[in-house]
Amino acid sequence: MAKPLTLAAIGEPMIELARSLSGPLTYDRRIGGDTLNTSVYLARLLNPRTARVQYVTRLGDDPLSDWMIESFENEGIDCRHIARVPGRRPGLYIIDTDDTGERSFSYWRGEAPVRQMFEAPELAETLASSDAIFTSGITLAVLGETGRKRLIELMRRLKSSGRLAAFDTNYRPRLWADRSEAAQWMQQAIAAASHVLPSSDDLDAIFARTQSAEEWIGELSALGPEEIVVKTGGGPVFTKQGSVMLDRVAQPRDTTGAGDSFNAGYLAARLNGASVLDSVRKAHALASRVIQYPGAVIARDAMADLLQN
Repeated sequence: MAKPLTLAAIGEPMIELARSLSGPLTYDRRIGGDTLNTSVYLARLLNPRTARVQYVTRLGDDPLSDWMIESFENEGIDCRHIARVPGRRPGLYIIDTDDTGERSFSYWRGEAPVRQMFEAPELAETLASSDAIFTSGITLAVLGETGRKRLIELMRRLKSSGRLAAFDTNYRPRLWADRSEAAQWMQQAIAAASHVLPSSDDLDAIFARTQSAEEWIGELSALGPEEIVVKTGGGPVFTKQGSVMLDRVAQPRDTTGAGDSFNAGYLAARLNGASVLDSVRKAHALASRVIQYPGAVIARDAMADLLQN
């Protein structure tokens, strides 16, 4: 029997407080974070006999970190690459949603130890044996300069050897010193990636110009990614192979996790052998389901008909 491939998702998991139905000042505690959300959905979608999803991060030695790791393991995620740092705690964010389901975030992440994740070279060397990695612009933003360089070099190593190095731009301006710093690092990451999964809004904001999705496909292609999937906030999705018209959910309940679940649906479908355009359709089906529920990660039962295991 063939050994399962390893897919390492790299990033910062956080405690998520989402508005509860119990009252206007009541919040439910969950776990979130862009690459973590994607890894949960990937673990659900991929057959564990053929693919093992690992999560790579740093957490504290506190009870909340214990609870987070137990939750990851309950989803079938391999946690061997989660370092525990004495005296530190995970970050936290609060989600508020408006009447249309659009969300806003407030963050507290000063004690989170993830910034030092790649300061020593050993982690990047260990992950260089992975079959695939997935990371994002948020991960890039929270790392220090040394960490960013090592993460981008890791992506480049996998891509150059024919393996998958996927990157979602996921731009959060407050995490960067300024937009030009973000653009410089994002451009390097896009060039190092084999698969790039941006939104058109992110690209417009990062590079300070508004272009059509087709124009972004052409510009990003020149940097060298093998696959580019440009999302347009629930509208058509554009790829090198063509565009896919998609049905928009009329009244989303909470758009948190829409892009993260789309990424998981797309990557899982590609790893399972689906074409680029069919993978976009499968990704949209999952994201459309996710935004009908509160929070970034919905219950497994709510997506049971979409699971391939």
